[in-house]
Amino acid sequence: MAEEIREVLNLLNEKLTDLFPYRLELVNPGELHLLDKNARYMKAEQFQALVENVKKDGNLSSLPLCYREKSGKLLVLSGNHRTMAARQAGLEQILVMVVADEKTDDEKLGIQLSHNAICGQDDLVILKELWESIESVQARLYAGLDSDTVKALEGIKFAAISEQRLQYKLANFVFLPEEIESLDELLKAIAVVFAADVVYLASLSTYDAFFKIIVEIKKRCQIKNSAAAFLKLVELAWIGLEQVKKQEAATA
Repeated sequence: MAEEIREVLNLLNEKLTDLFPYRLELVNPGELHLLDKNARYMKAEQFQALVENVKKDGNLSSLPLCYREKSGKLLVLSGNHRTMAARQAGLEQILVMVVADEKTDDEKLGIQLSHNAICGQDDLVILKELWESIESVQARLYAGLDSDTVKALEGIKFAAISEQRLQYKLANFVFLPEEIESLDELLKAIAVVFAADVVYLASLSTYDAFFKIIVEIKKRCQIKNSAAAFLKLVELAWIGLEQVKKQEAATA
C-alpha cells in the first residue's frame, strides 16, 4: 500500500513541478532527522496535547517541512515537535513536504527561523470568544490551549479593540526634515490641549473626509503635491489651535 501511495505521489509531484516548490513524500517519522538546535520550544502540557491530537486524528494535520541532505537523510527544518509527536503517537507513515532544490546552510537556517518567526499572533479577544464558544470538553482538550493561556484569557475584557476587526487604509506622506519638525510640534501641542479628552479611533468615513479636505486644499490653493497640501492643512490647524486656546482663556 505504501509503495502504491509513493507512486501516486511521484506522479503528482511531476504535475506540480512548476507550481509547487516542494515534493510530497511518505516517510517513517522515526527515520527523519531532527534539528540539533531549535529555538522553537513547546511546553510539556502543549506537547502532550499535540500527541493526543495526533493519536485521535490518526496522522498529522499539517505537514513538516524537510530538506534532503546529500547523504540522503531527511532533515526536518520545520515541524520538529510534530515529528516527535508522530513518533510518540506510534505513527508508521506520515506525509512531509521536501524542499525541491538544493539549499546552502545559510538558506536552510533562514527557512528554519522564518517558519518559527512568521507564525502570527493570537488576537486574545477573538481567541477568548472562540474558546468560550466551544461547549464540548473533548473539543477544548483538542484545541490544545495550555493552562497558563486559559488563565490569561479569563482576564480579557471584550471591550478591547481587535486589530483584525478594523478596516483601515494607509496614507503615506514624505516630508523634508524642517517640515516634519513643524508637524511634530503641532501634534505635541494638540496632545497638550486635549490631554484630558478620550481619543477614539476614527471610522473609515473619517479617512474619506480627510482626503476630501486634502483635495479641496489642493484645488483652492493650487497645490499639486499631496504632502504640500497636508502641510497647508497643518498650517490651518495651527490657526484653529490658536483659536481654541483663546476661547479657553476667555472662559477661564
